[in-house]
Amino acid sequence: MSLTVAIQMDPIESIDINADSTFALALEAQRRGHSLYHYLPRNLVLREGRVSAVGRPLTVRRERGNHHSFGEPERLDLTAMDVVLMRQDP
Repeated sequence: MSLTVAIQMDPIESIDINADSTFALALEAQRRGHSLYHYLPRNLVLREGRVSAVGRPLTVRRERGNHHSFGEPERLDLTAMDVVLMRQDP
């Protein structure tokens, strides 16, 4: 069964792919065939009782300096996601 996973995290451009646990989770989810989306906390909104975010489809790979690519931004209805993973560095 394929899932749709939205990931709220720090900017993926600046992560250390060898130490970031969220990146490891994303790699494994993708390996299992799940669809990934990435959004930043500043793009999260609550409007008329609905939680959504502007996010982008995400592809990850274990290649330093080329570890991700994005699709076009879109409004994500987070209630329609199978998983919403919210992780931030303090």
